[in-house]
Amino acid sequence: MTSPYSSSPTDCSPHLLDPQCSRAAFDAVVDVLARAFDHDPFWRWLCRPEDFDVRLRRGMAAQLRHLALPGRVDHLPGVGAALWSPPGQWRLGLWQQLRFLPDFAAITGLSRLPGRLAGIQHIQQLHPKRPHWYLQVLGVAPDQQGRGHARRLLAPVLALCDRDGHGAFLETCEQTNLPLYRRFGFEVIREDRVAADGPPIWLMWRSPPL
Repeated sequence: MTSPYSSSPTDCSPHLLDPQCSRAAFDAVVDVLARAFDHDPFWRWLCRPEDFDVRLRRGMAAQLRHLALPGRVDHLPGVGAALWSPPGQWRLGLWQQLRFLPDFAAITGLSRLPGRLAGIQHIQQLHPKRPHWYLQVLGVAPDQQGRGHARRLLAPVLALCDRDGHGAFLETCEQTNLPLYRRFGFEVIREDRVAADGPPIWLMWRSPPL
């Protein structure tokens, strides 16, 4: 069966970020994601408000380094990026968690660290048990939105899902994102809250074609 997301590479196709990429390439992805998530409710809840811009960039850099680059990063330079974990690889091992902790503490602030960790653990407990690709982050710079870039960023992995019969999973704290993801076959499977003092969160699942 041919996936509707299958396409031949073009100049508009995203690039795969190499785990051994240059510092400039790494920083470019961090920059575009920080621009995309400047007003995101989850990141506004997670980060200590003082020096928010600095903490957001550090958070994006930590996620890219520790969570995404071991998986897959599709990016359009200056436009946006999609950070994915392949099936069975979304959960951090103990060593990875320890490496991530100093960045996490710097993002949240020490006094807020326990509550923010509890919120993250709650979200992880809601993760589907079925094998799937996990969309950690999809971000498009504000001045590039509404031009079809989300489809370009999602298409490569959705095509893999269709080819291999895998589901796909994501969370979003932006209700306005729900129609966008529904256009790509995702459906809400649960509405929850990150924490008592946190934003609402929608869990979405995309089944492979029959």
